[in-house]
Amino acid sequence: MKSIELTSDGDLFFENGDFNVVEGPLEVKQVLTISLSTNLKEWFLNLQFGLDFTKLREKPTDEEIRSEVIRVIGQEERVDIINEVQIVQNRKERQLFVRYEVQLIDGQILNGEVVLGGT
Repeated sequence: MKSIELTSDGDLFFENGDFNVVEGPLEVKQVLTISLSTNLKEWFLNLQFGLDFTKLREKPTDEEIRSEVIRVIGQEERVDIINEVQIVQNRKERQLFVRYEVQLIDGQILNGEVVLGGT
């Protein structure tokens, strides 16, 4: 698949005055970042899309968060195996760091990190 490339803060990425296109593993990584950064039921065209932020506000354990992250990553059809998910909570700054490693259906290994929240 191909998608319009986004910057690290979610804005459209322009190069030489035009949109930039991303594909392959980088596009999958971008999709996973968007999926993990979107609140569940926020996208009206797919109410199953996104991370359930209400679970994050209820002082969950790392394992509860990890399960929710695995649910979201598992929805991406190009992900074959979820090898690893690491969760680091910074309660003082109200941030959640998610690191993952997945194997795509074409065999490629993809590593990503998403930072959620913050004051």
